[in-house]
Amino acid sequence: MRQIIAALLCCWTLSTHATEIVREQGFEVQIQPFPSTFLTQDVASTYGFERSRRQALINVVVLKVQPDGQARGAVPASVTGFSKNLLGQTQTLTFREIDEGDEAIYYLAPVRVTSEEEIQIALEVIPANAKAIDINFKHQVYVD
Repeated sequence: MRQIIAALLCCWTLSTHATEIVREQGFEVQIQPFPSTFLTQDVASTYGFERSRRQALINVVVLKVQPDGQARGAVPASVTGFSKNLLGQTQTLTFREIDEGDEAIYYLAPVRVTSEEEIQIALEVIPANAKAIDINFKHQVYVD
């Protein structure tokens, strides 16, 4: 199952360059919004996500920055946040931890979207035994 999700996330990241990356306190936080329809029905069912043109997923990965400057080694974290559209409608993001071992930990949260909508995403990421990292960015949504 991990290979399926990893492949989907890599394809999405490479094709859209929609990844937000924040480096703070020796951690690298990577955030990748992607359409829920990128998941197969089996994967969506396994993790309890709805596949819909009106729903995206926010993927958050927290990595430790190593002495060589590379970010690797997933770190457990607390991830909370919200999204807001241009009309000011706010959605609380409820993240689900997906821990597949072998240093593969990521956090997914569904968010309702409409096509060609810009949403603001605000997150608080607290890596284990560290201080909070606040992240704010805007993302243009396109549904398929």
